[in-house]
This record gives sequence, structure tokens and C-alpha cells, in this order.
Amino acid sequence: MAGIADTTSDEARRRERAPAKLNLFLHVGARGSDGYHALESLVVFSDFGDRLHLEPARGFELIRTGPYATALPDRPDEDLTARAVAGLAEIFGRTADFTITLDKNIPVAAGLGGGSADAAAAIRLVCREWGVDPGDARVRELAAGLGADVPMCLYSRPAWIAGAGEHVTPVDACAELDLLLVNPRVALSTAQVFGAYVPGDPVADIDPASVDLASTASALAFLEHQHNDLAAPAQGLCPVISDVLEELTQASDCRMARMSGSGPTCFAIFDNEDSCKRAARELAARHPGWWLSPTRTRHTNR
Repeated sequence: MAGIADTTSDEARRRERAPAKLNLFLHVGARGSDGYHALESLVVFSDFGDRLHLEPARGFELIRTGPYATALPDRPDEDLTARAVAGLAEIFGRTADFTITLDKNIPVAAGLGGGSADAAAAIRLVCREWGVDPGDARVRELAAGLGADVPMCLYSRPAWIAGAGEHVTPVDACAELDLLLVNPRVALSTAQVFGAYVPGDPVADIDPASVDLASTASALAFLEHQHNDLAAPAQGLCPVISDVLEELTQASDCRMARMSGSGPTCFAIFDNEDSCKRAARELAARHPGWWLSPTRTRHTNR
């Protein structure tokens, strides 16, 4: 019995979720000397996402499965998950003697932080396998070096984001939201969207302590006065985003619709799961070529 329990425990700790990231709002300031824009955002993470599984082996191999596996880069130096593992091996002087299987469900170049979520999940997974602290300053530095979204994806819980994405303040009380994610199956480069963005006013520098997010009503009351600064340039590059937002806004019981991140994925917030799933069915019937996922925000990464 003890052996079975230990095996089950090992199997569980060698699995990790990589939940999709959503920007409930995104304010973007001017580009700094480091090449990154100043950001301000409230991010949440979804029940929907990718999954990673680690198995001991001789040497390292990354296996990609799932509906979007073929859209990932072939070269290890271009794959964030492989780079995350290589970075950890260098930091801790260890050999990555394991295979990681990545089940890729999040559309690529969709504004859902999929690549960053995978890299962050790999960091958590390898740190757990090696018995090292993912909060180590060197690990945090590695995450920031992999991309602006990776530090926030390490937390994979509701958080305020500032700076270039490296300043992450977890939100202790945040309502769980029923969401419908919609992607018109058009990839949109983050670099292109930022390249088309013309900065306006500086970010507002909202004080998180002054915002009540504990209920759906209070969260919506706050979010109604926020926006996504990248929506306009993204719609200019990918006009179908406007169609997605219009469809979501007109759905029954939709409380708010917005683009996430640099797009093209958009989301709508509904009062409950039934309303969300009903809207998904109706939208899928009208637009069978679009990708849809009714989901709910989650507050842990396990």
C-alpha cells in the first residue's frame, strides 16, 4: 500500500498545468531604453490550458502533442519550454535527465500567453523534480529573461502587473469569472501589434489596494472603466477581431467583452456557466470556423 501511494505521489508531482493567461485590461505606455513598454494590467488564469508531464530518462527530450503541437518552433533555441529547462540546468549545475511531454491545447500567437505559460510550468515542474526553490532570485531572473509574461505565469494566479511585466502583485480576493474565449483562428504576432501601437498617455498607476475585486459585480464595475490599449492596432492588423467582439457583446447575458493581450483572442464575461455555454453553442453554430472555449478563472496553478 505504501509503495502504491508513493508511486501515485510521484506521478502527481510530475504533472503540471499551464493555464491560459487573460488580460482583463491592459494599459501600455511608452517603450523604455530596454526595448520594453511600460505595462499595467490585471491578469487572471483559466481552467483551460496546456499540460506538461515529466518522466525520468537519459538526457533531455521535449515531446509536443495536442492540436497545436505542429505550430510550435522546431529549433530548441526558439522554444521557450526547452530554453527554460536549459536555463535551469545551467543555474543549478544539473543534467536534465528527463523527458517532458507538452500537450499543446492553447492556440499559438493568440494573446493567451501560451508559450510563456508552458515555460513557467516547466520551471515549476523541474524545480519540484530537483527539490529547488522556484522563488530563487536566479530562477526569477531566468523567467524575466525568457519574456515579459513568464514571471506572471510562474504565479498563475490573479495578479496586478506593472513595469515590463516583471512586477507581479498577487490578488488575494478576486472573483471567479465564467468566461467564453473566442479566437477566429488567425495568428497575430505580438511584435507586429506593438509595432503598430502609438503610445498615448502614461499608464494610470492604479493602486491595487483601492480596487475591490472580491465579487463579480465589483470587478465588473472596475473593469468597465479600463481598456486594452492594443485593441485598436490589433483590429487594424486583423479586422475580424471587431467581428468577434461584436458577436460577444450581442450574446445573451454577456456582461463585458474585450480582447486579451495582443490578440486576436477575445473573451466575454457571463453571469454563470450555463449562460456561457449557451453563448458558446450559439456562436459555434454561426461561426463553425472559429475556436471557442467556455471556461472559468482559477486561483491556483495545480
